Amino acid sequence: MRSISNATMLTIKLVVIGVLGLALWVPTSVIGLLVKERAHRRDEVVDEVSRTWGQAQIVEGPALSVPVDRWGEDSEGRKVKRTLWLHQLPLDLHISGELEPEVRNRAIYEVVLYRGVLELRGSFLPPNPATWGVRPQDVHWDGAVLTFAVSDAKGLREVPRLVFDGVERSLEPGGGTGPFPEGLGAVVDLPRSGGEGDVDIPFELRVELAGSDGLHFLPMARETEVELAAPWPNPSFDGAFLPETRDVRADGFGALWRVLALHREVPQHWLSEDTLNASHGDTLREAAFGVRLLFPVDAYQRTTRSVKYAVLFSLLTLLGFFAVEVGGKTSIHPVQYMVIGFALCLFYTLLLSLSELIGFDLAYLMAASVIVALIAAYLHAIVSSRLLTALCAGVLAAVYGSLFVMLQLEELALLMGTVLLLVLCAVVMGLTRRLNLNGG
Repeated sequence: MRSISNATMLTIKLVVIGVLGLALWVPTSVIGLLVKERAHRRDEVVDEVSRTWGQAQIVEGPALSVPVDRWGEDSEGRKVKRTLWLHQLPLDLHISGELEPEVRNRAIYEVVLYRGVLELRGSFLPPNPATWGVRPQDVHWDGAVLTFAVSDAKGLREVPRLVFDGVERSLEPGGGTGPFPEGLGAVVDLPRSGGEGDVDIPFELRVELAGSDGLHFLPMARETEVELAAPWPNPSFDGAFLPETRDVRADGFGALWRVLALHREVPQHWLSEDTLNASHGDTLREAAFGVRLLFPVDAYQRTTRSVKYAVLFSLLTLLGFFAVEVGGKTSIHPVQYMVIGFALCLFYTLLLSLSELIGFDLAYLMAASVIVALIAAYLHAIVSSRLLTALCAGVLAAVYGSLFVMLQLEELALLMGTVLLLVLCAVVMGLTRRLNLNGG
């Protein structure tokens, strides 16, 4: 019976390694689902903490609303009166504030919370019934209401302090109207002249606010300006508008937004019923802008990234072991390659479970050390050669080291990952370049 040549056996092993590399897609896919499940559990915990402290906040308002009478005729020709609301947005609005973030732990999870004080200053145009299309005597001057709201009132740490036209007013819950009927409201006095020489009506608002994840604002005024700072090195500026200027440093960030009324789809004033009020409020929220306080790359994101490269890195690792096997004139059984492949998969579950407890970097070091030591001990029992064992352990350590460097990057992660894979592939190609079908 003709024996199988050495080259044929090596070819069979290469095929087995290729099939094994593809087969590893199944367990790594399962591990990927496990990572998503754990991340979803983390999100549930974050949401639970946020609901009790204060969720991501949107600063809504202020807006001025004035009741007016409109006259018309009913179906029988009789004159009837209907009371509508005239809603007016600020002429200008400047918001400044500084957030104080903190990281809190719930079980094994971390949640980003913040507190801060916002100072709102601006002005309204003096009321002019002629521009509204109503008669002065049809305006309920004593019923004017200024409305201010935040998306999660639970985050208010004190009643916002309002000074309107030099007079301090009290904002009360349930008094809102206009585009934010569920907000706080305060009855204010309005001048009744409506002449061209009237001076703009100034207002000031002081808000002590708590929330989580992020803080956003609405482009309420003809010109809205927001200045925000926080000692947090990883902000994510998002929403409908990006900051005009920003300064992101290792000890925090500062940002400035300037948004004009031209950039939104809501007029400066309108006369409407409640149904239209809600639609304008939704339109303003669609134009929200602000910042989110993020962890740069959390453990679940990094683990997910590592799992995405699992098959390629595992395959190249097995090919590296194969090259060492050929160069060392020794033999590793295909079943033993399968055991090594299984151990490579265990790295990711070990990384995930440890990173939830001790942080990603230390978890990566411990998981990689355990897997390298485990596979090295297994190989030494197979080949009985310290040199070959050291070479294989070196290949595996280089793979894990390269993967760790890649995971530290964010924008360049894909590029660096591709380059590292090309380098590893080139090394394996160089080690196996002398294989042929006629000899070893």
